[in-house]
Amino acid sequence: MLPYPILQFDITTKKKSVKQIINLITLFLLIGNQGLFGQYEFPQKQIVEDLQFYKTRLERNHPNLYLYNTRERIESFFDSLILSLNKPLSEAEFYRELTLTSSVIRDGHTLILPSRSFVEFHNLHSRFLPLQMGIFGEHLYVKMNCTSSIVIEDGTIVDSINGLSSQEIIKELLDRQVRDGNSLSYSEWILDTYFREYYSYAFGHPEVYDVSYTNEDVKHSLKIPALLKDSIYHHRLVNYPGIYSSATQSKGVYLEYDSSYEVAIITIKDFHTEVLRSEYGQDFSREIRSIFESIFSVNPQNLIIDLRDNQGGDVKNGVKLLSFLLKHPFKIVEEYNTLKRGRIVRCSGPSSGFNRPNRKIFTGQIYVLINGGSFSNSSIVSSCLRANTSAIFVGTETGGNPNVLAGYARNFKLPNTKIRVEIPTKQFIMTSLKGNDGNGLIPTFEIENSIQDNILQNDAQIGFVMKLIKERKETGKRG
Repeated sequence: MLPYPILQFDITTKKKSVKQIINLITLFLLIGNQGLFGQYEFPQKQIVEDLQFYKTRLERNHPNLYLYNTRERIESFFDSLILSLNKPLSEAEFYRELTLTSSVIRDGHTLILPSRSFVEFHNLHSRFLPLQMGIFGEHLYVKMNCTSSIVIEDGTIVDSINGLSSQEIIKELLDRQVRDGNSLSYSEWILDTYFREYYSYAFGHPEVYDVSYTNEDVKHSLKIPALLKDSIYHHRLVNYPGIYSSATQSKGVYLEYDSSYEVAIITIKDFHTEVLRSEYGQDFSREIRSIFESIFSVNPQNLIIDLRDNQGGDVKNGVKLLSFLLKHPFKIVEEYNTLKRGRIVRCSGPSSGFNRPNRKIFTGQIYVLINGGSFSNSSIVSSCLRANTSAIFVGTETGGNPNVLAGYARNFKLPNTKIRVEIPTKQFIMTSLKGNDGNGLIPTFEIENSIQDNILQNDAQIGFVMKLIKERKETGKRG
C-alpha cells in the first residue's frame, strides 16, 4: 500500500531531466495564449465529464465506497456537485471542488492530486509561503523561518494569513483532505507536514503574505514576500542545520539504546521495500533481523517501537517485524475483499492466513509510539500488536483505521484536466466490520507534544515512556 505522496521536492537536490524540461517548455507554449499556467479555464462540459469519470471509476473499483456513507448519500453529494459546476473552471478551481468528495468518501487511500504538469510548474516557477507552519488544535503556528532572517519567532501562534483567520484556513483545508473514517488525525497530520503545498492549492500563490499575530497582548502584522522553493529550502538548511544533519536522517530503520541498555528503541520510518531501498539504501528484512540479533545479545527488558509518521508500506515487512514479537502463529489481516460486478467478494491478499513467529522472540514489555502519521501498514501492525500482546501505546490517535481499510490502488488521470486520482481495489479487514467505529487506534496514554516541545525538538512522548518504564521498575522492586 502506498503512503501519502511526497508532494514537495527540493530542486536543490533533485534535478529535472532534459526530457522533463522540454515537456514543460512545450506545455508553456501550448498554454501561452491562454494566460498564466493553471488559469486556463476548462469548459463546463469537460469539468462535468471529469467528475463523472471519477465517480464511475469509484463505483467500479472501490470496495469501501459505501463504508461510511450510504449509496444514496454519495449519489446525492455527487449530483449536487455536478449541479454546482455550472461554469468554466481552471484546474485549481476544479481541484478545490473535486477534493470536497474526500470528506464524504472518508478513505485515506483515495487520493486526489493536481496534474503532474501543474505541480512541476509551480514547484519550479511559483512563489510560496516561506514559513514552515504547524497545526496545533485550531491554531497555526510558526515552526521554522525559511527566510534570510528570523522574521517571526518560532512557536508564535498566527492569528491570520492574508485576511483569513487560522481557524478559517484550517477548516477550508480539512474539508478537502483525505481521512480514514470519522477520524481527522491523518488529515491534520498531512496539513501539519505539507501545509505550504495545500495552502497553495486552496489559495494560490500570492506575491506577499500578510501575517498577523499577537505577542504579549499586542497585535502585529507583517508582510512577508513569497519565495521560490529553492530559496525556501536553502534558507531552511542554513537556519536549521542541526535538524537536517543528524546521522539518523539517512536511515529508514534503525536501533538505539538508552544509556543503561535496558531500553531498546526501534525507529521504522517506512515499511515500503522500494522506498527503503531507494531513499535509504536499506533492505527491511536484513535490517530488522540484524536489529533483533543485537537486541537478543543485549537482552533489554523494554522495547520501544516508533511508528510515528510511518505511512505504511509492504504488509510482508510488517509480518517480518511481528514475527520477532508474537509467541504464536498470527493473522495480520483476517480477510481480503474486492469489488466484482458490483458485489464485494473474497479475494487473495499479501501474507494471508497464519504467519509463523521467529524461533526466538522478544519477551519483554513492548511500547509503541503512534501519531496521526501512523497510517496504512503502521495501523495494521499496531492492530495486530494490540490484539496479540500487552503492548502499551503512547502518543496520539493513528491516522489509519485499525479495523478495516482499503489498498491496492489503481491510478487514473481525469481525461481533460489530467488531475491524478488513486482508487483502492481491495478491502483489508484486520478485526471485523462490526468492530469498526471509524476511529484510529486510540493510544493507551494520549500524550501530545506541545508547540514548545516541537520547536525545541523535545520528544515528550518518548520522555513519557521512559518515565513510565522507570516507575514500573521501581514498583516492581517494591513489590
